[in-house]
Amino acid sequence: MQITKLKPVFYVLAVISGIVGIVMYFSSIFSGFFFILLALIIYYLYRLLATDLKTVKSDIIPLLKNLLIPLIGMSSAIIIGAIIMALTGYDPIKAYKALFYGGFVKNWSISILNATPLVFTGLSIAFAFKAGLFNIGAEGQYYIGAMVATFLGITFNLPPVLSLFLIFIIGGLLAAAYNFIPALLKVKTGAHEVITTMMFAHIAKYLSSIFVRGMGGDSAGLHPYVTDPILDTNWLMRFKSIFPSANYRVHIGILIGIGMALLVNYILYKTTFGYEIRAIGQNKDAARGQGISVGKNIFIALLFAGFLAGFAGVTQVVGLDHKMYENLNAGYGWNGISVALLAANHPIGVIFTALLWGVLDAGGQYMTRTTQIPNSIVEIIKGIMLFLIVARYIYSWLGNRIKRKLGTRIKKSGGAK
Repeated sequence: MQITKLKPVFYVLAVISGIVGIVMYFSSIFSGFFFILLALIIYYLYRLLATDLKTVKSDIIPLLKNLLIPLIGMSSAIIIGAIIMALTGYDPIKAYKALFYGGFVKNWSISILNATPLVFTGLSIAFAFKAGLFNIGAEGQYYIGAMVATFLGITFNLPPVLSLFLIFIIGGLLAAAYNFIPALLKVKTGAHEVITTMMFAHIAKYLSSIFVRGMGGDSAGLHPYVTDPILDTNWLMRFKSIFPSANYRVHIGILIGIGMALLVNYILYKTTFGYEIRAIGQNKDAARGQGISVGKNIFIALLFAGFLAGFAGVTQVVGLDHKMYENLNAGYGWNGISVALLAANHPIGVIFTALLWGVLDAGGQYMTRTTQIPNSIVEIIKGIMLFLIVARYIYSWLGNRIKRKLGTRIKKSGGAK
């Protein structure tokens, strides 16, 4: 069709509109949502003109089906949370009004700041899950990234773009290197990555205390020790430099996270390496039978997972904190597990579930401050939500096992006849 010649024009318009909308929306200019909506309309309008309605439906319907289970889980968690609040004497309507107003409007900037490192750790864990691995030590890789960013941020005095590029790359590579021993043990001895990466996470956490004292170590407020601040030239750009009305703390780290999610999605679904990773995660023996090097891919997958988690620590230092605190108790690595599971380990889904986690945390703070309803109700809702989503995997696993057993019995009975 002639319209296909205009494909680059439609795509460029959609991308420009989407980027403008996302930057505006994250800058708390909520009219940016209409630019995001416009980008979707342009994209699907092209698809409709270039193909037909049936093809467009074939794109949208699987997407809606994939969204259905998480939406049911979230809705069920909200209803159960309302019942719990009503039974304990709290007004659920008042609570949810405060929760969602705080998360999506009043404290939206805090939601974004909470979500930014979770995008990276969620991607790290989701990528490892795709290879059949559980990178539970993402918290440790986060600490490595944070320490590297702090050290380089204090010592590098280069042009800002070059300096930040090097800080991200070196921070990610050293966080990947921190997973070298767990990856090697996994491939050579079969040592479970849950144990090895968790041990290394604790090592990194306690090592960070020594690092903080060695890089300044001055007492600062509620934190016992804090490093010297990084140079101003090593700060990530803030949205306020684009839109003066934006919150002064919100930085472009969330955009880097979105870009990384798109890259991981491309790697997993558009490259041979990604196909091999997914094949190994589905069935190692079958993948090996197809000539796929299981050991090599598992090794690379764990290193890349570490690289992604390291970006979380780098972003937190160069974007928000601009220094590192002792006894940080970040929790971004542990929460990244929830984010990945809730997104069904899909890289694009991680963006939205990280934002949801950020909204619940920021909205919970506002709810507690304005209604005196304990923030623990938010943790209950998050726990129920996660349980319901994970139950889906358990149900599918049990169903597949039952089907296989029934199939085996039918074959045996058929053979006996």
